[in-house]
Amino acid sequence: MKFSLKIRIFILIVFTVLASFFISAIILRGNEYFSENIIAGVSLFLILILAAGTTLYRFLRDVVIKAARIISGPDNNEEIDSESAFDTLRTSTAVVQNELESYSKQLSFISNLLSRMGQGVILVNEELNVMYFNHTITKDFFPDLKIGDDLFKNISYPAFKKFIKKAWEKDEYTKEISGPRTIKTVYLVSSQKFSNDNQLLIVFSDISKLKTLEKMREDFIGNVSHELRTPISVIKANSETLLSTKLIKDENAINFTKAIQSQSERMATIVNELLSISSMESGDYPISLDKLNIKNIVDSAIKELNPMTESSNIKLVNKISDITHIIGDESAIKIIISNYITNAIKHSPDDEIIEIDNEKIDKDFCRIKVIDNGIGIAKKYRERVFERFFRVDKGRSKKIGGTGLGLSISKNLALMMGYSVGVESNEPKGSIFFIDVKIYQETSKEVA
Repeated sequence: MKFSLKIRIFILIVFTVLASFFISAIILRGNEYFSENIIAGVSLFLILILAAGTTLYRFLRDVVIKAARIISGPDNNEEIDSESAFDTLRTSTAVVQNELESYSKQLSFISNLLSRMGQGVILVNEELNVMYFNHTITKDFFPDLKIGDDLFKNISYPAFKKFIKKAWEKDEYTKEISGPRTIKTVYLVSSQKFSNDNQLLIVFSDISKLKTLEKMREDFIGNVSHELRTPISVIKANSETLLSTKLIKDENAINFTKAIQSQSERMATIVNELLSISSMESGDYPISLDKLNIKNIVDSAIKELNPMTESSNIKLVNKISDITHIIGDESAIKIIISNYITNAIKHSPDDEIIEIDNEKIDKDFCRIKVIDNGIGIAKKYRERVFERFFRVDKGRSKKIGGTGLGLSISKNLALMMGYSVGVESNEPKGSIFFIDVKIYQETSKEVA
């Protein structure tokens, strides 16, 4: 049976009065004044209880109605009585309880997930007090870390402190830093700033093994390339000697020797390019940023590559403005442009025009473009064309030659200068290879 709020309070008052009466009777039983004053005392007590109950009822009613109005929303103009308010409050309380239980389960799941991550996770506030960390942090990074600690108290090496200060200036920030234990330990540290809450999430990833494997790969390529250089040079020199001295009279033997010479030259080119890539990746490749006249560099590249176009009647056109000056390394820029043009020549039909042009991106940067009308590159392959040895059409690549390393070298050179490269479609056919470079300003500090 369901009782109204008023009846529930009345029952509570009656129960309280009866209980008080019986307790008083037990305590005062035997007292000579009990029989004379009991009725008056109970009456007075009843009056006080009724007055308090009425006040309590009105207070509770007003609280419940106000709570119901808040739950119903400011736009609800319906009249709310104490009974409907109580029902609304009770229902809403159950909903809130269920939601809290759901959130608690989700929080527990996320906490367990983070604790099992191989990456270390730390959440700090603006004062750098630790608000959360997972098990990996204490296991591999900061064993004495506690909630509420000043993060810098647990850090003894400056590289991470510098990272933290930089991270607060950006929404997202990633950097490789050396670890606190040994110089051979390397971490990839990423941060995510939550501006609304003034919190910073930091994720540590131990990439020491990856760096070791990468170094082994680079060393292998470099060592193998060095070892191959000498025997390839010997094969190339001997085949050239056989052809030039006419020691071979048989026509088939001559053709075989020419094939040996051609392939040895190709192998020598591959080795030299692999050594160049290895040098770039190890940081030994010399790069110097200077003021450059990009039109003159393109003219020089075209002049050197014109012999490639004679048989196919392909025309190379320099459309770059005379006044365009950029910041970059002259040798690197020329290699990139030359590789782009060479690639365009190999993939263009006869009697086509290849243009080298520029386009201003903003006041600081411009885009140098090599535009062809060749076979083009499918969208799914465009991100991979700068990978070493990657070929879109392997069958055609065998016919046109090349090492498959030119575009990879171009990308590495661009990255060393702080620039980016890319490729896009030249509608209706062909491709546009580009590099985005910084325009020279009189106040440019990059130029020594």
